[in-house]
Amino acid sequence: MNVTEAIRYIEATHKFGTRLGLESMGRLLDAMGNPQDKLKFIHIAGTNGKGSTSTMIATILTTAGYKTGLFTSPFLEAFNERIQLNNQPIDDDSLVAATIFVKERIEALMEEGEPHPTEFEMVTAVGLQYFFQQRVDFVVLEVGLGGRLDATNIIKDPLAVVIMGVSNDHSDYLGNTLAKIAYEKAAIIKEGSDVIVYPQEPEALKVILDFGASKNANVVLVNPDDISILSHTTHNQTLKYQGDHLYLDGFSLKLLGDHQSLNCLTALEVIALLIRKGYPVSSSQIKKALAAVVFPGRFEIFLEKPVVLIDGAHNSNGIQAFVRNMNQYFPNRIINLFFGMLEDKDIEESLSYLVPVASTIHTLTPNSDRAMPAEKMAALIQDSYGKSVDFYDTIEEAIKSIDLTKSDEVNVFVGSLYMIGEARSLIRKHLL
Repeated sequence: MNVTEAIRYIEATHKFGTRLGLESMGRLLDAMGNPQDKLKFIHIAGTNGKGSTSTMIATILTTAGYKTGLFTSPFLEAFNERIQLNNQPIDDDSLVAATIFVKERIEALMEEGEPHPTEFEMVTAVGLQYFFQQRVDFVVLEVGLGGRLDATNIIKDPLAVVIMGVSNDHSDYLGNTLAKIAYEKAAIIKEGSDVIVYPQEPEALKVILDFGASKNANVVLVNPDDISILSHTTHNQTLKYQGDHLYLDGFSLKLLGDHQSLNCLTALEVIALLIRKGYPVSSSQIKKALAAVVFPGRFEIFLEKPVVLIDGAHNSNGIQAFVRNMNQYFPNRIINLFFGMLEDKDIEESLSYLVPVASTIHTLTPNSDRAMPAEKMAALIQDSYGKSVDFYDTIEEAIKSIDLTKSDEVNVFVGSLYMIGEARSLIRKHLL
């Protein structure tokens, strides 16, 4: 088996769909010798901000000299991005070896009449096996969907639990109210867990606090007053943090926007917790990490004259954060919007924020069987807002349409990560 065959084997299990629950995952990990029981986890759930916060935590720990695993999803450009060691994607040989190991256990289970694991269960198992083989000090583990029945919730006793912002998403799986969704995400809290909670809507916060109390958890609520933005440019922002256990004055963060300052604050609360637990991290190591951390696809600027940027805002909360960034960094500019979204997302609410800031609108079809076709999206915007909209058959055509002589314009690709990843590759190919 080579790496292409390994990835094809994993992705072929997409046909088994989404199956929430831990029974199948538990059987598979039992057959693997339960590698997860020999690892230390920072477990992160939430609707938005998981990826940025996970990456900041992992980068700080790596910079502090710890061998750090990062498990995240989805990937932007290459499958290997989902499983990282010290901020580097898993190498092809290790991916193949871990996949073969997991595949052999699955085949044995199927001979006993057990169902085939889902794609996400497969990827999670491969990641856990790799991190075990690498003897990592920490795994920063991002939930795939929800929390309670997510495959990652098979872990027993995380060092830290993080609940990021909760908003309406995946309502067909998680429930149609904020309270129900918050419950699903809060359910990664284990008995006696140390929990860091990002600022929440009151309805969600009550559910999280009630669940934490039922588990005798030690809950820390992130306080937005503990961080402030001192200055910002299109390259970085300078922040000040003063928490109860850690103080950082005048440090640089490459990730842009008010929401990233709150994500950073949450990451810093996690690091402060780990320090209190006896894992040393110095202020200079934290500053060095945050000045260097990158998270591709989140308000990522490639060119400045004209501006070309991408943002994987794929639900209404993410779109709101993107619009705030546009108003902050590019006020009163001509905005050429290239937009595509999955059909099961809150498209109409997202458009209510996006359309007013766009000078021109071009629609695209993300590379997913759940995507709203570009032509259908264009018709929806025209009917709802009376704006002229064109659409492109391919993302490559859209990128080639950008006029680089119009140096004052801002060209933004926003929406589904299934679109943003492809756009990122093609921008680097055609425009850089």
